[in-house]
Amino acid sequence: MAKTINGMEFELSAPYVEGHTVSAIEARVLNQTRAENIGNNVRAKIKEMQEAGNTEQEIVDYVTGVDGAYEFTAAGVSASRRLDPVEREATKLARELLKQHLAASGRKLTVAPEGMTDQEWDDKVSEHVERLASNEELLKVAKKNVDAKAKQAATLAEALGGIDV
Repeated sequence: MAKTINGMEFELSAPYVEGHTVSAIEARVLNQTRAENIGNNVRAKIKEMQEAGNTEQEIVDYVTGVDGAYEFTAAGVSASRRLDPVEREATKLARELLKQHLAASGRKLTVAPEGMTDQEWDDKVSEHVERLASNEELLKVAKKNVDAKAKQAATLAEALGGIDV
């Protein structure tokens, strides 16, 4: 499995395959990731429902329905993994580019368009962000930004006489 770390590409093993029996800790991590994904997927809709005056039971029913239908997708899994600083910056830049693109036509990252479920929209947004974030030009900008932030932090730390914790 290819993994970019600090702008370099590595081939890492992928020990989990379909049918793999998970350990207790693996099950806990997968269930936690699933719960976080569901929370991320429904957050905007819950806010919208609250503002529209929906009852608590209607909101609970909505979340229960999403929970019952939820399945991991490649987009959901990749979104939950830890990123190195360059990948994190590239993802941030990619999300901002996509956000600006959608805003130009009155759309939002967090609101599924008519005819799409929240899960489908979230998957589509994640796929586009991942595609943009892996673009070589965007990765160069991300690396430059990360390097500039590190240099700024070092300069600031030096100006403060170091940091002693």
